[in-house]
Amino acid sequence: MTSEAKIDDEEISSVAAVVDAIVDGVMRGRYVQGQRLIAADLAEEYNVSRAPVREALHMLAGEGVVELVANRGARIRRLSPKELVEFLEFTEAICVLGVRLATARMSEEAPRAVIIEAFARIEDAWIRRHPQVFVEALYRYHIELNALSGNAFLDFFYRRPYIRFYTTLLAELAPGGHWEQYILNYRQIHAMILSGDAHSSVVTFVSHIRWVLTNMRNSSKG
Repeated sequence: MTSEAKIDDEEISSVAAVVDAIVDGVMRGRYVQGQRLIAADLAEEYNVSRAPVREALHMLAGEGVVELVANRGARIRRLSPKELVEFLEFTEAICVLGVRLATARMSEEAPRAVIIEAFARIEDAWIRRHPQVFVEALYRYHIELNALSGNAFLDFFYRRPYIRFYTTLLAELAPGGHWEQYILNYRQIHAMILSGDAHSSVVTFVSHIRWVLTNMRNSSKG
């Protein structure tokens, strides 16, 4: 491998690391909607040069995570309640596929253990009553379902930066004031998945999503 190729590989790795760090920062509340991102500050924080930071910001702009503002750098994109509702409508179909395919594997001991552990994190997040932590636990649960689905495209797509970013922002509208019903719904979804009944799992999950969408629409009107 030439030194030039090595540098290119290192830069690509740095770009990916910065992309992940920024999206993870949003998921953990470190960055908020509308917040400015200054390339020099990010380069210092993540111990990289400005070139991979600029490339990462352009990639995130392409994903709809940040907006590039002339002469002002970048900022975390703001999403309207309507856009969040539309995003959940869109991802419903993706999650349904993951639920259906993963449920078929629940007779296997290892996949079953993974899902049980992932749901334990949802229960823990529910006890803490922190919306972002709770939504992130739900996201991680579906990451595990998708990974078990056997569909590589599904797993890859759901890990895209903009899916992670938009999912985090759902915490602004869900669970809202419906913590008890939300966890009851997910306990039922989880039970159906563990039962190995793919049809019942999908029906239960879709019913939950429709309930969430109704609540989100009502909240946005208020």
